[in-house]
Amino acid sequence: MVNMITKGKEKATGKMVLLFSGGMDSVIFDHLLKPDVLLYLPTGSKYEDIETKKLLDLTSKGYVDGNKLVVLPDVLNLNKFERDDAIVPNRNAFLLLFASLYGEILILGSVQGDRSYDKDEIFYDKMMALLNHMWQEQHWTEEKTFKVISPYKNTTKTQLIKDYLADGGSFEVLLESYSCYTGDEQPCGWCKPCFRKWVALHNNNIPIGTKTYQNNPWEAPWLPELLPSILECTYRGMEDVDWCTALRDKGKI
Repeated sequence: MVNMITKGKEKATGKMVLLFSGGMDSVIFDHLLKPDVLLYLPTGSKYEDIETKKLLDLTSKGYVDGNKLVVLPDVLNLNKFERDDAIVPNRNAFLLLFASLYGEILILGSVQGDRSYDKDEIFYDKMMALLNHMWQEQHWTEEKTFKVISPYKNTTKTQLIKDYLADGGSFEVLLESYSCYTGDEQPCGWCKPCFRKWVALHNNNIPIGTKTYQNNPWEAPWLPELLPSILECTYRGMEDVDWCTALRDKGKI
């Protein structure tokens, strides 16, 4: 029977929660920001199985602190809403709602060049306002005050790796992290996450093996169509400069 009169209330934890995937960016954020909780929510994406496997591999090798890792399988399946470009509308809003159950400082991993509006300052502010409204003091909870932050929103992936390496981070874990939309064991090299990761690794002189990708990222078939906007820095802003540096090294521009 449900207890109609409870004696306890929800209390603030004071914890910092990083929405975690085991991808390159989240591994770097963990190293630089040292959150209390790494929250991984599989959402039924087509690359979920290999992403989860790679995350557990990183944990078993000691690259990810298993004591901080919280995995919530089978609680959020957004598979039916995943578009053919792997975008899942509203996904980050769902993730932040779950993160609010584990702490009050919520970190959404985003960097300069991310184009979706659920990774911008307006989104952070509105989610923070929503959470602070819902978690006012009331009959079932003490007041909780939330912060939704993304400290590296204005930092490109190339600069992020540079900061990470300067802080003593290991480049090996970056190579073992998984960032690919295909769900194949060997990353494709041609999807946007693969390409962006390659650019950042290449620009930091990290050795990339010939078998790292199925295809050479600099030969991605969508590049010619986007190249004019990349050259004008109107596609991803400052990150376009990094793209041009890597492509120039490969003789593509």
